[in-house]
Amino acid sequence: MKKLLLFITVMMWAVVTQADVLGEYSFEGTLGDKIPVKLKFAVNGENIAVGEIYYPKAKNPAPILVVGELHESGWYSLCEYQSDGVVTGRMQFKIEGEDTAAGAYITEGTWTNPRTDKGLEMKHFVANGEDVPVTEYLDYEDPQNIGREYSYSIWNPNYKAMMGGNVKFRGAGKHKLHFEVSNVPGNIAEGKSEPGRPAELGAYTYNYFTYENVNECGYGFSAHFFKKFVVLKTTTGYDTLGCFGMGVAFDGVYIKVKQ
Repeated sequence: MKKLLLFITVMMWAVVTQADVLGEYSFEGTLGDKIPVKLKFAVNGENIAVGEIYYPKAKNPAPILVVGELHESGWYSLCEYQSDGVVTGRMQFKIEGEDTAAGAYITEGTWTNPRTDKGLEMKHFVANGEDVPVTEYLDYEDPQNIGREYSYSIWNPNYKAMMGGNVKFRGAGKHKLHFEVSNVPGNIAEGKSEPGRPAELGAYTYNYFTYENVNECGYGFSAHFFKKFVVLKTTTGYDTLGCFGMGVAFDGVYIKVKQ
């Protein structure tokens, strides 16, 4: 009986540490006509896409983390994140041909440099048959390893400066966290947990939470913890965005910068 219970516990952990996989892809092509690229990523049941991009002809070639989402329209949007949270590239594209003998390929794709706003067409991106390390990409964080600080920054051409967001967490009891969010990609969205009302990590999984009525203004959001980053998503309606500056909320990918 003990062995059976142990087996069930292990299987439950295997299920909850990784959301359902909707797709896994490995492409290679070029940005414009001259820059060869390899792109791998997987998409989970929450439409979060995680993977890496690799530039084989870079001065010091190394995989770069990419995170983004699959939109209801069928478009993907992914960003390149350096280890300090700096965004060095943005991609938007669609995938076609998944059910054909030739395999999947990217169409209508554009890669954009955030600093220069220069776009390059994603050309000839076709499936290359390489393995996709889905577990490495999509596994959620162990609750014991949730970081103290996460951040991102991206060039804002209007202010001619790097701007972005920062999230800080601190323990507030078993499976409970206090948080403080400041997201300033342009306008300002700031908020924190109430002193007597910390966020509570979801039962069984303990790798996400939802929090309602931030700043007592009706705004709510969720936080999903992955190994290298946390994804914040608004969970309430458009009317609650009046809590912050126009066109801004907590939404974003924040890279773990302090354990």
